[in-house]
Amino acid sequence: MKTLLKIAWRNIWRNTTRSLVVVISLAIGIWATVIILAVSDSLHMEALKDGIEYKYGHIQIQNPDFIKNEKLTITIPNGERILKEIRTDDEVKAATARTEVSGIIASAGNSSNVILIGILPGAEEKTTMLKSRLATGEYLSQKVRNPIILGERLAKKLNVKPGNKVVLGFEGKSGELISSTFRITGLYNATQTRDEEMLVYADLYDVTKLAGIEGQYNKIVIKLKEPEQLATYLAFLQSKFSQPDVLVQDWRQANPELELISDMIYQMDIIMTIIVLIALAFGIVNTMLMSILERYKELGILMAIGMNRRRVFTMIVVETTYLSILGGAVGMLIGFVTVSILSYNGINLSLFSEALSGWGFSDVVYPTLEPRVYVLITVLVILTAVLTSIYPAVKALMLNPNEAISKQN
Repeated sequence: MKTLLKIAWRNIWRNTTRSLVVVISLAIGIWATVIILAVSDSLHMEALKDGIEYKYGHIQIQNPDFIKNEKLTITIPNGERILKEIRTDDEVKAATARTEVSGIIASAGNSSNVILIGILPGAEEKTTMLKSRLATGEYLSQKVRNPIILGERLAKKLNVKPGNKVVLGFEGKSGELISSTFRITGLYNATQTRDEEMLVYADLYDVTKLAGIEGQYNKIVIKLKEPEQLATYLAFLQSKFSQPDVLVQDWRQANPELELISDMIYQMDIIMTIIVLIALAFGIVNTMLMSILERYKELGILMAIGMNRRRVFTMIVVETTYLSILGGAVGMLIGFVTVSILSYNGINLSLFSEALSGWGFSDVVYPTLEPRVYVLITVLVILTAVLTSIYPAVKALMLNPNEAISKQN
């Protein structure tokens, strides 16, 4: 076997130009795959961070009827008690409550449909880090009456700024229209355009007092200390609060659009990887078939002097594997260096800012790739090389030694 490995190594360098073309082609293909997967992976992580860290948390509790009909009065039974119990759990990093309702916000000259979210300022800050997204102004300051925070895009649409007053109207407890004046204390920015245009935040106490439902919540949002324990803790909560009007869901179940983005990115990764591997497979097959045709007489002589077909088959497979390992190593090294540089400097995608912001992605992407993905790509490339080498090797086994020798003469 050792001799066969040496022969295979020498064979691939008998035509240096052709071998280098294959190695470079493989390297470019793998490099491109690494970059694409790194950018895709970073977008995926950013989307999850934006959803989990800033909006949804790991787990949400709500009344199942609230999902069907988002009315202010459809609240969680014993919500205060449930929130207190959850906060005492060692698995929980932070937990907060919200009251949500659709409404209309109006300034002196403009108006817009919004979703009003009443929050517990201190708890919300610990759970979803809303405060860290403030661009100008202050958080929900208790120094003013009915403080409210708007997105920068919404503020621009309404032509308002911190310190200005807006009128907010929404449906109350008995179906009547509640209208009250709120003072803008700050403006926040969001990765997703829709959030910045639609979501406004006020103190939960102010909202529930106006609506006549003090101490009641529509949602409880939970952030875990160990996200890896999500499935276990979710099952525990579902068992603990098992009742018809209390629904416990993880971020995937509670927010299908975030799960859709996650699945879409994974599918794109798989599709792109398959396309690259197919392209590499055709290149390898074409190169090895050419190599066999050029060595038709040589292979015939080897068979004539006693080299069995199994060894000829192995030799061709080993040659293909050598080329793939070389191309894969070069491509992986260049890809790793490129990703390392881009992860520090970032890639400016402001040209596609409108499309990206619609999906919740920022203009600048910092590609990252987990070590396991490098290993996975390497294994897939080698496996592709071995599989695609079978056809050329079988073609070599089909030749007749006498005909091969005479044909070349």
